[in-house]
Amino acid sequence: MSFQIKHGLFKLDFDFDFNDYHAIIGVTVDADIYTIQKRYKHIARILHPDTCSAVSASEKENAEQLLSKLVNPAYDQLSKTSNLREHLTLLELLARRLARQTDKITIKSKLAKQFNQASGDLHALYSNYVQKLAAIQYDTLEKP
Repeated sequence: MSFQIKHGLFKLDFDFDFNDYHAIIGVTVDADIYTIQKRYKHIARILHPDTCSAVSASEKENAEQLLSKLVNPAYDQLSKTSNLREHLTLLELLARRLARQTDKITIKSKLAKQFNQASGDLHALYSNYVQKLAAIQYDTLEKP
C-alpha cells in the first residue's frame, strides 16, 4: 500500500481505537455525501474481486480484504448523514483534545511536515494534499 490508510496525513497514537474514515475513502473532512459516494465507487472498482487488476492471488485477496474490512465500513459510516455527523463530532472533540496536547503529536510524513510549516490558505493546501494521497492510495495492493 502506498501509505498507512488509517493514519491519513498525521499518525496519532490514541488510548482508544480510532479509524480515520475520511482518509480511508480519500476525501476531505468537509466532503459532501455525493463526493464520498463518487470516491467510494472509484475505490470499489479498483478493489472489487470482479474488476481488480491485481495479477497474483495474494494481491486479489488483499484487495478484497481492504474493500470488505476497511473501505466498506468507512463508506457505511460516511454515507449516512447521521453517522457522518457523529463522526465529524468525534473528530472535532479529538481535535480539541489534541490542541491541548500538542507535545504528544509526532509529525512523521513529508506531507504532514510541509502542512505543519505552511501558511496561507490551509484549507486549499489540505484539500490538495488529500487529493495527492487519494490519487496513489490504492495503487499497490501488497500488504503494508
